[in-house]
Amino acid sequence: MGGINASNYDDGRPADHVILRIRSDLVTAYQAEVSTDVQGKFDFDGLPDSRFHLTIEGQGFVPYENAIDISMSKMAYEMITLRLNKDPDAKPVPPEGPKGKLNARIAQIPPQALREFDLGKESMQAKDRPGSLEHFLKAIDLYPNYAEAYQLMGVVNLETGKFADAEPQLAKATEIEPKLTTAFFALGICRNQMAKYAEAETALARGLELDPNSADGHYHIAEAYWNLGRFDDSEPHARKSLELKPDMAPAHVLLGNSMLRKRNAPGALKEFKEYLRLAPQGEFAVGTRAAVERLEKGLQQAKQPK
Repeated sequence: MGGINASNYDDGRPADHVILRIRSDLVTAYQAEVSTDVQGKFDFDGLPDSRFHLTIEGQGFVPYENAIDISMSKMAYEMITLRLNKDPDAKPVPPEGPKGKLNARIAQIPPQALREFDLGKESMQAKDRPGSLEHFLKAIDLYPNYAEAYQLMGVVNLETGKFADAEPQLAKATEIEPKLTTAFFALGICRNQMAKYAEAETALARGLELDPNSADGHYHIAEAYWNLGRFDDSEPHARKSLELKPDMAPAHVLLGNSMLRKRNAPGALKEFKEYLRLAPQGEFAVGTRAAVERLEKGLQQAKQPK
């Protein structure tokens, strides 16, 4: 669902950090969950074309429900007004679910810490990495259990190659919030970069327990297994990553190497060529192109009569 969607309380205040759930019984029981930002805005990205039920309940206001139809259009806009629930028995947090405890912790974050966190995200989007780190540190000073701030601080350092700084920050995020799936994946990626493959496998395996359909998670655990010499464990995860995300180019390099181990030169050549088709300027392009040339030359020589 695209565009700006907004929610306000009936007294005019933005309904910030409210949990919204959306589901469709027409798309194999598809469901998703997002939180509003400090301005009460929210956005569901990547929804399939279908009809959905939007619900908000159990967070200190009268339950809200509405039908949304994007079966004919990718865009839908929803302006929501939430009426505060004056009932003394009203629950202040959402009912328990996959993110129930996480949401209860988020509800305790002070408004100024939330503001610093949002400013940090804005700085990240603007590629102002020093500025984003400064805001995330301020958010953590205001709320020491701000797992998401630790996570994004770690991601910033991961993206800039500061792995020794990123690892403890990402580990702290997972320590505070054991259900913060993306932090486990980022921690695994960081440890792969540091050649801590056994520790990377532990973090990535936990991430996949929480989200078994993460293509990135499957690819990076395949990478960890490969570097640990656990080749039979690596290949199924590489294949699963491609099943979930067909353009996951690096997985073809892992599969090509797996084919070489099995002395399957045509199979390896096919995988390496597919990588180059998907990522002609990719990280592994130079080495893969050289491997293709060697394999083609070897296969051509094998066809020549002796």
